[in-house]
Amino acid sequence: MSQENVETVRRGVDALNRRDRAAFLALCDPDMENIPPRDWPESEPIRGREAVWGFYVEGNAPWDETSFEFAEIMEVGDDKVVADLRQEVQGKASGVRVGWAFWLVATFRETKQFRIEFFANRAEALKAVGLEE
Repeated sequence: MSQENVETVRRGVDALNRRDRAAFLALCDPDMENIPPRDWPESEPIRGREAVWGFYVEGNAPWDETSFEFAEIMEVGDDKVVADLRQEVQGKASGVRVGWAFWLVATFRETKQFRIEFFANRAEALKAVGLEE
C-alpha cells in the first residue's frame, strides 16, 4: 500500500505543476490539512482540500511558470510518505530567481492524502514519523 502512496504524492505534485485542480482534488481527502513550516508567515493550518489547493495556487502566483520537484521521496509505514520537495522560481515583476527546499510528511487516510506537514529539514521530518537519521 505505501508504494501506492508514494505514487499518489508524485501525482499530486504533477497535478499542481499542471494546475490541474480536478486531478489534485481527486487525490485528496475532503478534510485534508496543510501544515506549513513554523517559520512561514502563513503558518496556521489550512483545512479542506479546496482551501489547500487555493493556498498552493495563490502561493505560486508571484512566480513565472513554477514547478515542484522531488529530490528524495520515501515510504514510511503504511500511511506516511516523507519527501524533499524543491522549487526554482523566477519573480514575474522582479525577474529574480529563487530556489527553496522543504521536507514534507504526507499522511494518508483510505488511499487519499489527508495531511501534508512541512519541515525545514530532513531530521525534523524523520523525527515527526518516529525515525532518526
